[in-house]
Amino acid sequence: MNNSFRLTCLALAATVLTAQADERFFTYVYEAEVLPKGKWEFEQWLTYRKGYPEGDRNFAQHLWDFREEIEYGVTDRLSLAGYLNLRAEQLVARNDTVEDSSDFEFEGISAELKYQLLNPNTKPVGLALYFEPTYNGNEQELEYKLLLSKNLGDRWVFAANAVYEQEWEHEEGTTEKESVLEFTAGASYRLTPHWAVGLEGRYHSVYAGLGFDEHLGTGWFLGPNVHYGSSRWWATLTVLPQITGHPSDGGINRTEHQTFETRLIFGINF
Repeated sequence: MNNSFRLTCLALAATVLTAQADERFFTYVYEAEVLPKGKWEFEQWLTYRKGYPEGDRNFAQHLWDFREEIEYGVTDRLSLAGYLNLRAEQLVARNDTVEDSSDFEFEGISAELKYQLLNPNTKPVGLALYFEPTYNGNEQELEYKLLLSKNLGDRWVFAANAVYEQEWEHEEGTTEKESVLEFTAGASYRLTPHWAVGLEGRYHSVYAGLGFDEHLGTGWFLGPNVHYGSSRWWATLTVLPQITGHPSDGGINRTEHQTFETRLIFGINF
């Protein structure tokens, strides 16, 4: 094997590894990967959710959440990002006693800090810490995540997250506090160099206050995803119906959770 052939193989391998480091195989589960130092990425998020506002069966609620993210690799372990958050809501009346309504709102700005402790490509398991504050006028939110992931060869990707959120809403001189405990997990299998399919699961539990004293509701979600990735851009789509919940209404939780969710994330690396 001559030197020029060896150099060509190394260059191709570096290109593949760079693409794998940038793309996301899941939309609800985060991996322990970070952007390489000096790299930028733009992500467009679209999440659709269907349910009932606070369990009110008089309306069918349709929510579209939009997030525009720009991310930068500060070091090979640390990445920073900023988000713009938008939401469109449509309430469709299910009887003649109420009327349809729609609304479109700016949902504030978010920042993201992600620090990798262990690389999932070189260590037995990848480990990263994640912190995301959100500000929206009279509403503030802090989100903390512990990210685990592992890449097995060039085929399998496994990931799991533990999430804790704190939320404050200020209205008419009072402050309403809420907290969320969430666990997510996923597995993805690369069918070809560009295509992968997988499965994502999500446990989401809501509490009044900033502790775990008053439980408001729990939802379990499970569904498939599909991923396409190239050297410059990638896209991942997840379909995530609620399969059970507590307290239940017909077997699922309708007061604190939607009955169905789907999310598409599109990313461009530059």
